[in-house]
Amino acid sequence: GTVFVVQWDKVYLQGKEDMGSFTFQAALHSSGRIVFGYKEIPVPVLQISASQHPVKAGLSDAFMVLNASPDVPESRRRTIYEYHRVELDTSRITSLSAVEFSPLPTCLQHQSCETCVSSELTFNCSWCHVLQRYL
Repeated sequence: GTVFVVQWDKVYLQGKEDMGSFTFQAALHSSGRIVFGYKEIPVPVLQISASQHPVKAGLSDAFMVLNASPDVPESRRRTIYEYHRVELDTSRITSLSAVEFSPLPTCLQHQSCETCVSSELTFNCSWCHVLQRYL
């Protein structure tokens, strides 16, 4: 009901299985809180090579676009566009550690434009033509 948890159990780095396995969780709470729990981190994250795939920890908004591949017309190439990234200090990710993200207040929590504009939010509301309301 109030939390959705995904756990990765005994994940090995490809070609580096001798380093040991990783076990970690992501918990998405209905309140907007996000908690990453790290049970087993066998090596410092800073020591993981990014040559095959970027090593990232944190949150980001992104969207994906499927484009036709010029080499193979029936296939599609996906491109992920990332924005609004919040990165974790990877030196803090260790075994038996956790990181919690708490949501900031937004205009969407208000029931009218008047309450939003008169609130003490730390950003400027602006008019959204698509939704026909202030955001």
